[in-house]
Amino acid sequence: MTLSTSALIGTVLSDRYEITSEVGRGIFGVVFKGWHLQMDKPVAVKVLFQAVEPENTGYQRFKREAQSASSLHHPNIVKIYDYGEKEGRPYIVMDYIEGRNLKEILKEETRLPSERAVPIFIQLGSALSHLHKAGFLHRDIKPDNVIVQDTPYQKDFITLVDFGIAKQIQEPSHKKLTMDGTVVGTPAFMSPEQILGQELDQRSDIYAFGVFMYTVVTGVLPIRGKDSVDTMKKHVTDEPLEFSRACPGVRIPLSLQIVLRKTLKKVPAERHQTMDELLKELEACI
Repeated sequence: MTLSTSALIGTVLSDRYEITSEVGRGIFGVVFKGWHLQMDKPVAVKVLFQAVEPENTGYQRFKREAQSASSLHHPNIVKIYDYGEKEGRPYIVMDYIEGRNLKEILKEETRLPSERAVPIFIQLGSALSHLHKAGFLHRDIKPDNVIVQDTPYQKDFITLVDFGIAKQIQEPSHKKLTMDGTVVGTPAFMSPEQILGQELDQRSDIYAFGVFMYTVVTGVLPIRGKDSVDTMKKHVTDEPLEFSRACPGVRIPLSLQIVLRKTLKKVPAERHQTMDELLKELEACI
């Protein structure tokens, strides 16, 4: 049975977190706004849609999100406070981030000029570099998962908020949660090797980050199919749409175009090999 939103609103989890309202839904769960009764501050609480058995793949993926994110400490990565379960439904508690996700911003503005976009890319690249050095892949980099806000100290401060399918790079193969023939991720932002079910490393995140950056500065996806399956096929076989066709009349610096083309190479060995390598090239684009 699907999670009843009204059943949780007004309840208190672990004697600390009062659920006040629903703020969004994803593939695996629903996100509520809550209140930390001891710290007297807002929090976000993500709860699985359904009660699950401990060996369930969704439950394991949910635990992975909590465990991986709670070990990360970076200004551009959401802070995880706690996790537990309510009537068999696992939940995690994290910072409540004010602001809008980048998907919402792009829906309103279509694209961001490069002088605004590149500082955002550098922040996200720094977060992903930290993630990779901690031994994790993200595997679902997309505008939905990046919250943008203006702070007293910085305009367009970003926070990476979702680790729903984060995967430890060094994890033994017998613990893989993605079964043969099953692909976890968002088709429009997936690397060729992820689509083909091959072994992944940080260069797969670099490809997805390239799709993300291309989409932000042009307003369109670099590779589009008729549906999700066709899109995945095209990521394996087709080259990205030329910038001149993606956004006619819009000036995108040549240096940035070169960086993005490299991130979108089909063969991982032809891309940037680390996020730090990519960051250096992005910083040169400012």
